[in-house]
Amino acid sequence: MTPHPDFEALDVPQIHHLGPFELAMLTADDLEEDYRAIMSSASVLQGLFGPYWPTGWTMSENETDLHWHHREFTTKRSFAWVIRTEQSGYIGCAYLNPDNATTGSGEAVYWMIDTADRISQLDAFGPLYVDWLTELLPDGYALNVRRN
Repeated sequence: MTPHPDFEALDVPQIHHLGPFELAMLTADDLEEDYRAIMSSASVLQGLFGPYWPTGWTMSENETDLHWHHREFTTKRSFAWVIRTEQSGYIGCAYLNPDNATTGSGEAVYWMIDTADRISQLDAFGPLYVDWLTELLPDGYALNVRRN
């Protein structure tokens, strides 16, 4: 598998700190924690990655998905990270996906688990993430940002 042309020359870290948040490459080692987070937050994640996701999502499907994310990351095709904080541990995920049919544009997506402070966590994380990606990505890269 070859890198996406937008990411080929980038050095995208597997672990990165953004203020109180830590990004760590999403892998199959995160399976149980990731699945639990997704399913406990299904009501706020509904439709994020397709009209019905995560309704009916299984542990097995999640494991396959995590292996895919890992391979995409290591081949510089797309990137997925677990978002953690020191006090709360796993609180969500962040993604960077290029537009597949072209170069120079892509999408950043991030979500937080369904907790009482979810919106404040989204509000705190979002600007840090977008600023970091803006510095990381090539000049003029068109980035669409979505959050849940």
